Amino acid sequence: MARLVESLSNFFGRVEILARGLENERRAAEHALARDRPLEARDLARTILASVPGSPLGLALWADAAEDAGLDHEAAEALDELATLVPWRADVWLRLGQARARMGDVRAAEALERAADAPEVREAARLALLDLCDRDLWAGDPARAGRWLDRIGASLVVVATSGNELPAAPDREVALRRAECALALGDMAAAERYAPAVDPERIDGRGALVRARLAFAQGQWSPALDLGLRACILDAPGSAELLSALIAGCRDALLVDRARRVVTAAGLMEEPAWAAAFAFAEGRRADARAALSRGLSAGHAGAAAALLRLATETRDLDALHALAARDPGRLPEDLRTLREGAVLAAEGRPRAALAKLERVSGEAAAWSAEIASGIIRSWVPDEGIAAWPDLLDELGRSARALERLDVVTGVEAIAVERARPLRVAVVGEFNAGKSTFLNALLGEDVAPTGVLPTTATMHWVAWAPDPFARIVVRGAPDRVVPHVGLKAALKSLAASGERVERVFIYAPIERLKRVEILDTPGFNAPDPDHIAAARQAFDEAHVAVWLLDASGPMKESERRVLSEIKGLGVPVQILVNKADRLAPDELARVLVHVQTSLEETGIGSYAPPLAFSARLSLKGKLGDGDALEASGWAGVEALFAERIVDRSAELRERALRRRALRFARELASVASTRAAEDRAKIEEARATNEALLASAAKLRHERRNLVASIEKALEPARRMLAADLRPLGDLTDERKRTDPGLEAYVEERFVSRLTEPLVQEIAQHAGVATPPAAAASVRAALMGAVAALETPAERVDRPLGRVIEAAIVAFAAALVAAAEVGLPAAPFALLEQRAAMVERALSAKT
Repeated sequence: MARLVESLSNFFGRVEILARGLENERRAAEHALARDRPLEARDLARTILASVPGSPLGLALWADAAEDAGLDHEAAEALDELATLVPWRADVWLRLGQARARMGDVRAAEALERAADAPEVREAARLALLDLCDRDLWAGDPARAGRWLDRIGASLVVVATSGNELPAAPDREVALRRAECALALGDMAAAERYAPAVDPERIDGRGALVRARLAFAQGQWSPALDLGLRACILDAPGSAELLSALIAGCRDALLVDRARRVVTAAGLMEEPAWAAAFAFAEGRRADARAALSRGLSAGHAGAAAALLRLATETRDLDALHALAARDPGRLPEDLRTLREGAVLAAEGRPRAALAKLERVSGEAAAWSAEIASGIIRSWVPDEGIAAWPDLLDELGRSARALERLDVVTGVEAIAVERARPLRVAVVGEFNAGKSTFLNALLGEDVAPTGVLPTTATMHWVAWAPDPFARIVVRGAPDRVVPHVGLKAALKSLAASGERVERVFIYAPIERLKRVEILDTPGFNAPDPDHIAAARQAFDEAHVAVWLLDASGPMKESERRVLSEIKGLGVPVQILVNKADRLAPDELARVLVHVQTSLEETGIGSYAPPLAFSARLSLKGKLGDGDALEASGWAGVEALFAERIVDRSAELRERALRRRALRFARELASVASTRAAEDRAKIEEARATNEALLASAAKLRHERRNLVASIEKALEPARRMLAADLRPLGDLTDERKRTDPGLEAYVEERFVSRLTEPLVQEIAQHAGVATPPAAAASVRAALMGAVAALETPAERVDRPLGRVIEAAIVAFAAALVAAAEVGLPAAPFALLEQRAAMVERALSAKT
């Protein structure tokens, strides 16, 4: 900026100085400033002030000279006095704020705010807003810092000293700080939007640091390190911290070596922070932590900050624990909460750990999510049994939060199913011999055969100490009958037209303690409900046994169904029944055809397909040794015992994981939809807030230019006000000034007539919807303005310029207040994240 004495010379003449014969001293002082002799200029300025106390030009000379000489106390003293003489000058307030800031004076912000609000020298007001933004950035309040930038506006108009308005070029300084605020808030998308305005051709240390942080966040190590080195060489604040973090996380030996040469040349290699950074880069984490711990114990400046930074950037829990042990006060609240969650997880208390970790926000949120994801992954090991209580609790919690009661019921069913035996579905087309196979498998004639209504119904065969059957009838009480009466009961129900939904057959057979059987209707049954029931078996079963008829195996209908169920993940064991009807060579060809067809469907068989005769097997189980020998049952029995019964825990676990994954995917999808809706609302609110802030800035900047047009628009309202006051007669009568009733009437009519049209006019110029509080703010401004007018007559006749300007400022303040209410909550964001973690954990291990 220009020197104060130069800019003030356009507004203040030198009459007093000339009259006192001090013009030579003024010229000599300006000449000394131009020749970089500030102490000489200071003495000449003091000479002028001694003769002409309070001279604006003398004070400006003193301030300029004191600043050049580094005498901030004197500069502040001169500027403080000058500000009382020219309080409308933003450049004076700006210089005063900067001088106080260099002195550490807490009143620096006050002066900068006065500069930002001053009507003269808008470029100085802009610089003051930038300084205020910087102060909040350095204080760690990027949200507040961004508010100062909002007041600069998107298209600043710079007023040149000649008074002409010049449109400003894209504001690089604003864009740079916008990017810094976004980075501090963790909003990488916003930072990327503003970064292009940081001109790479003339990039300074601060700009290099912004671009380095963006490249680091995007995983672009080489440009990040180059830019970090440049920022460090240019001594940008915060560059050393970023560069050490870049080095610590870099695994490119050439890049690390390049950084080492720069750091060595700067003589910094012995400092704990740099030694630790290179140790981290070389994979020597223990050495890095030890170096920083030693620096911390020795009271080395920056050791604690470096340990914290490297712990955060490399997500090293051991480093975080080391810092907590030596200097716990250094841990921010989010990292303290994260560490507590990690400790709970290490102690085997995962639910408590997750509850703690979900409270972490800000920059530590990604690290917290990584730890939480690791906890959830540990619930689903590669081998063995999942941590079902924790896993189901997490699924149930998400389902309840998403109001998916159907999923809650399904999750609860998984918990019950864990205690049940392995469930095997016997599947195949109608009349493939499924019930006969089941009876042979159990060694008793348990499942009824040869009755169409029976085999078209799902049979659930389970263990009980006594044999009986329970028939579930739609719309009627269940029927409980002995085994021998089951066929007759089913025939009777069929004859009466009653609908049998399921048959539960219980028997004291030892095998049923470990395996339950679902005997399903045929896929080619004539009733569509039967086909649906057969398909449901794949949802309920842990493993399926598919029976083919040897006389016509792998028909197109069977191939189609096998292809459809391929995605369910249920293991399917293929058995070819009725082998006794074919000659050995025919049976061999059938098995080759079955194997070829299975390969074409892509589903395969749990174990190689076997051929047998269920009819002969059942005869053999009932006492016919020759039939048993000829049935091929020995191979089926061995397969069932070794591959199914003996591996029941593994098969059940796989089935439970498949079912849990299905629920997890559904919940993740619902949570993602809800979270997207939340994000859309937040973006809409953010856009609204930005529009409100931009309108507020526009109103503040243009308020003086708007007064005339708004005052003209208020003429009808003022005429109505005048009509309201006619019954009062002559308002200039001195006696009416002391009448409290009349005073109250005039005030009420003034405010009520002007508030609404004034609000409408200001809103029209602002270009935004009027927030509810704006009318109240304008009303309060009018009440304050009317109270300042001395007579009732003034309220009718006096120009309203100051009143309108006060109302505009109040309206702008209401816009800012409306924008600062805060963004809508995002309750489903965490649910989306956790549901996705569960889905990924199950997908990877299912």
